[in-house]
Amino acid sequence: MKKIYLFSITTLLIFAFAGPVNAQRGWIKRQVKKDMKEKYAEPEKEKGREALKDVTYENDSRYPVPENPVQATLSMETTTFKNNGKVKETTTAKMVFGNTGECMIMNEGTKNENRILFDYKGAAMYMIDPKENTATKMPMINFQKMAEKLAGDQIDLEDSNGVWQRTDETKTIYGHNCRKYIYTNSKEKTTMHAWVTKEISIDLSGNHLFGGQIKDFSNSSVLTKSSKLDENYPQGMMVRSVHFEKNRETPSMQMDITSLENKSDAKYFDLSNYKVNDVLDKL
Repeated sequence: MKKIYLFSITTLLIFAFAGPVNAQRGWIKRQVKKDMKEKYAEPEKEKGREALKDVTYENDSRYPVPENPVQATLSMETTTFKNNGKVKETTTAKMVFGNTGECMIMNEGTKNENRILFDYKGAAMYMIDPKENTATKMPMINFQKMAEKLAGDQIDLEDSNGVWQRTDETKTIYGHNCRKYIYTNSKEKTTMHAWVTKEISIDLSGNHLFGGQIKDFSNSSVLTKSSKLDENYPQGMMVRSVHFEKNRETPSMQMDITSLENKSDAKYFDLSNYKVNDVLDKL
């Protein structure tokens, strides 16, 4: 299978827009409590206390090098459409990659703003409610399992049923010169229009993401230098992707990278003004 020379943020976008953070927060908290109750219930309480050590922060040794090699801020916008082509909903997300973690902010500056903070040095994640100034702390491994499942469910751009086609259509998107590529999958009855630019050179593939690393979640990021490059395969960064389902002529979703800066703001990682509640304290 040919590899796509494309540092695509498709995986990031899928994670960021997989569902409202409010829903994620409730699901994660319920799952943590459910898992803990099932695994460490009264009949096996003593055994559970020992097993609990496997998910505590101090015993999580999966991040011997917690630092992100690149500090950056990625801003995104997604629009979903009704079947008649009219806009259903528009949401924003920002991914801030700090020194030893990342923070995802959904709908910043609105009443629906929520955040998820990952701290690899402390092996913890926090569900943050800026309105209430509260942060729910939990072991990172619980969210990583969900992230791995989402990564496994992402669109496989290397599916043998899929075909890429380079077009001559170009346009300027958020200040970047982009070329349009079309991906079609006859089996899945899906089409994606990918607008790709070569003007962005920030490489985030070595950074952490949701308990893993971006390069581990993506299966289509690198083309070996010895391979012959097919001009129909995108080269560069995907700034916009427009998705069409079930052979419809109107899109179901559009996802844009509105900005990508080689810097991050430390304020997103400061919890000094938040009341932190640790789920492990209630077990």
